[in-house]
Amino acid sequence: MPDPRQDLADIVEPALAAAPAQPDFPAALALGALLLAALLIAAGYWRWRRTETRRRLRQLAESADIPAAAAELARLRLRPADDAWQAELDRLRFALPRPDAAATLARLCRQAEAGLN
Repeated sequence: MPDPRQDLADIVEPALAAAPAQPDFPAALALGALLLAALLIAAGYWRWRRTETRRRLRQLAESADIPAAAAELARLRLRPADDAWQAELDRLRFALPRPDAAATLARLCRQAEAGLN
């Protein structure tokens, strides 16, 4: 009877010895750096989106076109607790211009910004 180890030696390669897997450090470092960069980009985007309304309110407070700025403030759909705020905003939007309109708009923008917290 033929010996299978001798007869099949040319056909079947011997199994490799089990060696502990060594981590590929350059690939692991690159993957870690990529994940860190993605995390930083996501955090920056989240912060930018969160502060977008505040930046817009500050721009509206300094606007020279009071009725357009008041209309934009109404479109932001910020609802402070009291109805006096809404009445004052409607007065800026629809009534005749008043001498203190810029100060009133700035105050309303500050109150809306304080309500974002």
